[in-house]
Amino acid sequence: MAPENHSRNCDVSDDDDVYAPADMFEEPEGFRPPSPQPTTTSFARIAADVEPGTPTELVVHLVGKHSLWGHWLWNAGKSMTQYLDKNKDLVRGKAVVELGAAAALPSIVASLDGARKVVSTDYPDPQLLTIIRRNAEENAIEKLRDGSFVVEGYIWGDDPAPVLAHLSDDGSEKFDVVLLADVIFNHNQHNQLLKSCRQLLAPGGIVLTTFTHHVVKWADRDMKFFDIADELGYKHEKLYQERWECMFPKTTVTLKSAAPSMLTNCGS
Repeated sequence: MAPENHSRNCDVSDDDDVYAPADMFEEPEGFRPPSPQPTTTSFARIAADVEPGTPTELVVHLVGKHSLWGHWLWNAGKSMTQYLDKNKDLVRGKAVVELGAAAALPSIVASLDGARKVVSTDYPDPQLLTIIRRNAEENAIEKLRDGSFVVEGYIWGDDPAPVLAHLSDDGSEKFDVVLLADVIFNHNQHNQLLKSCRQLLAPGGIVLTTFTHHVVKWADRDMKFFDIADELGYKHEKLYQERWECMFPKTTVTLKSAAPSMLTNCGS
């Protein structure tokens, strides 16, 4: 017995158009709230610490909204920027890389303070990298033009070759300083961050990190970063602690006064 054929024949030829309303999948106007627009703010450097011939006030562009929190100018980034201005010898003549740069204030100031080369990195999202370039254009355009300041997309823990390629063709040269401004609250990324530091850092180099305890009850999770660093053979030193105005005074998960910002020097 021949098998039954349950297929249906259609009278529509291959090149016939099947009608569907052009607006069938369009969302009604106002269905979603508009995306936040990019913002611009400024950061005033401490005048007595400013490198002569460089701007005392920096124009800072921020993305409108981002899942990686690049739409805020974080206190720990400001604190690191001021520390670099006060301690220019940490970066002068050095090769410097920043991980998770966001607005890239520390990267830019390191360049203005005489770093030989600065590679400012963040997650390889065009929106984030464009903001870094724009901030560099606003505040350190000559550094961009002469190639001493560059921007690179980089995921923590990945192959560092594209970042190291900015120092030497064969990737043999590494960085004297790695900057981590307010990134250790990413608790599940501690190992990846430290892996990148190990891959990028030259012998005897240092990692500078500033941070705030964004969620006070998880402060111990922030500090695990340094426990892991110790296990990996780093030596760390607390350099200072200071208080800043609370960024989110209406929230219930921040300190009643501003959370401290610390800078820790890890030497491999």
